[in-house]
Amino acid sequence: MIGFLVFIDMQTPDYYEDGTPKMNCFGGLQYGIAIGIQLLIIIANLPAFLNLLKPIRENKYLSFLAFFGIHFLYLIFIIVSLSEFSGEEFLMIIPWVNWLFWGYYYLKFRKIISIKF
Repeated sequence: MIGFLVFIDMQTPDYYEDGTPKMNCFGGLQYGIAIGIQLLIIIANLPAFLNLLKPIRENKYLSFLAFFGIHFLYLIFIIVSLSEFSGEEFLMIIPWVNWLFWGYYYLKFRKIISIKF
């Protein structure tokens, strides 16, 4: 996410077309937002520990909700506020890489559970 922001910053010119410098009062705000989203995703991953409880672990739907419930709420919130974001911002505020890894670990977890029982 931070790398994506650096890439966008590198493509954004620091000067207007007439040569006057751009005044950016919120120079590092996008990095703070990116770090805040990462912290939100960390907190959203905590309910996965509910799978330590046997009733939740044995039910596929509850296990899936423990892994991805808050992530879906975040995605719904972003889709509802889609009109407020540009295309680049929309790609930035969705933590695609985190969700890919989290999905991989969920599938690996379900495989381990199915082998044990």
